[in-house]
Amino acid sequence: MTTEPEHDSFHPGRHSDTYEALARRCETGAEQLKYEAEHAAEILPTRAGGDRLDPQQWAAQKLTAAQAALDYAAGLRAEAAEHGPLARMEPDRLAQADKVALAANLGGILIDGRGPAERQAQSDSVFDENHRKAWEAGEYPAQIKAAEIEATGRFTHVAETIDGIEQEAFWQLGGTADESTDQRQTQHTDNDSDEF
Repeated sequence: MTTEPEHDSFHPGRHSDTYEALARRCETGAEQLKYEAEHAAEILPTRAGGDRLDPQQWAAQKLTAAQAALDYAAGLRAEAAEHGPLARMEPDRLAQADKVALAANLGGILIDGRGPAERQAQSDSVFDENHRKAWEAGEYPAQIKAAEIEATGRFTHVAETIDGIEQEAFWQLGGTADESTDQRQTQHTDNDSDEF
């Protein structure tokens, strides 16, 4: 029994795993990122912790992510010209393109879930034995996702410590893994935070 392939929600009847469909998703996300950059001063106050961020720096990150998504979309369109506009992508290529499109549509970031996954896999719980085996084999979903993200060459890995507290790492669309900002330290004063 075969199942119906996933369809492009923007254009009913079209497949979502074509170069053209993924390029459109990247472009849609880029437009949203540009909008957020242009309206940073209005948007940031409505977000949790937005009062701690520099609107200009935040907008610059959004524009960098938007440009990375547009560049990636252009590359997908070039591949579409080579393979045909409705050519469907190979699974590995599709997974990579999906990560760029997903990040573009999620504010330019993807959470790196390897930290919590490794902690779960390394716990002493009898219930985590399958997790441990998958982690040791490099087959844990968070490890696979990280490999797909790294393969795109379009993300910077960010690991921050804020006020001495290690934050969950994430991938920032724009830049490369070689530009990783791991171990970025940020200190806030009493003036920077709300008091409870």
